[in-house]
Amino acid sequence: MRAKPGDEVQIWPPWAERARLFIEAVPVRTEEDLRAADYPGVDRVWLLALTRSPRNGVGKAREALRARGATAGERVRFGSLELEPWELHGPRVLAGLTGSREEHEVDYVSRPCVLVRLPGRFSARGPGGILHVRAGIVGERAYQTFRGPVRVEVRADGSVLGELTVPPTEPPAPGWRKLDVPAPAGDRLYEIAASASDTDRPFCVAAWVTDR
Repeated sequence: MRAKPGDEVQIWPPWAERARLFIEAVPVRTEEDLRAADYPGVDRVWLLALTRSPRNGVGKAREALRARGATAGERVRFGSLELEPWELHGPRVLAGLTGSREEHEVDYVSRPCVLVRLPGRFSARGPGGILHVRAGIVGERAYQTFRGPVRVEVRADGSVLGELTVPPTEPPAPGWRKLDVPAPAGDRLYEIAASASDTDRPFCVAAWVTDR
C-alpha cells in the first residue's frame, strides 16, 4: 500500500472490524455514512472493501464518496478484497484542539475523540476559522434513556460561540452530535465545557478548526 502522511483506511462494510488486526501503516476508520463522515486532517482515504460479501453496498459507498467531492484513483484487487484510494479535497485543518489521538466507541463506531470527565472542560489555542465540535456518550450508557442530556458549551476568548446538547441515544437518532460554528479571525483561546445532572458516564469530545 502506497501510504503517506494524511492517509487513512476506511473499511467497507463497516462491520469488517477484523481488518484492523492486519493494518498497521495508517489509522483505520469504520464510518457508516461516508458522505457525512468527518475526516479532519485526512487528505486521502483508502477504501478497503470486501466485494464478495453479500449485500456489501460497495457501490453505494463509492457514490457517497463522490457526493462529497472525493475523486477515485486506481483500484487494486487482492482476492476478495479491493483497495481504492480516494482524494477527499476537504477543508484544510488549521488546528486540532483535542491533543493526541484517542479512539472511543460512540454509536458502536470507533471515534477519534478524547475523554472528558463530567463535569469537565479543556482548552487549547488556535486560529479563527470554522470550529467543528463532535461529542457523544461512550459505550452502552449512551442508551440509558432515563438519564438527562449532556450539555457542551463552546467559548472563544470567554465569549460563547455555541452550545451542543447530547441526549441519551434513541435510534435512529445519532449518538454522535455535531456543532459547526464560525470563530473570529486571529489567535483564540478555545474552551469546551461539558456538564450533566448525572456524571457517571464516559463522555468524549473532538474539536478542530478548518479554513472553510
